[in-house]
Amino acid sequence: MICRLHFITLGLCVAVVAVPAVAQSWKNAGSKAAGYYSEYHGHSSHSHLYSAQSHVSHYSNYLSTAKTVDPSVARMAHDSIGNHLAKTQQHLGQMRNQATVHKNADAVKAISEVEGHVQNARLHQADLNKITIQKPIESKAAKSTVEKMQLSIEKAIQGHGKLLETLGIEKPTTNKSESK
Repeated sequence: MICRLHFITLGLCVAVVAVPAVAQSWKNAGSKAAGYYSEYHGHSSHSHLYSAQSHVSHYSNYLSTAKTVDPSVARMAHDSIGNHLAKTQQHLGQMRNQATVHKNADAVKAISEVEGHVQNARLHQADLNKITIQKPIESKAAKSTVEKMQLSIEKAIQGHGKLLETLGIEKPTTNKSESK
């Protein structure tokens, strides 16, 4: 009887120690698979950041070569960049919510860093709006603001890459034939 009681007690001790460890490892290793860190939000925020970067680059090239800035081009560039930055913020917000719910402080911190860079880019975009509504548009001032925006977006992209690594999410493919 005492031997059986020792066996049951030993089994309970092992269970008490092992169950939380197993549950914790599932929470970390399986969180991506369980959908806690949706690849959709990670990939979509990645795509919007790169799209914003592309639009900023195109507009910068335009400003370098245009003798006068066409207001319709300036407005389209401003709006396109703003839309991509806003969508990036929305996806990062969803990722932050997921990380907060699952108590992943490292992910929350990484997301905050990326959000900070995106917010800086949004501030430069607001400055660009002030330049865009002037007549005539000052191309040098626009170019300077665009360069600042480019730096903020590049920092956001670097931080976002690290964020995806932290969460175990692969960067999205750029080759359409490779997509699932």
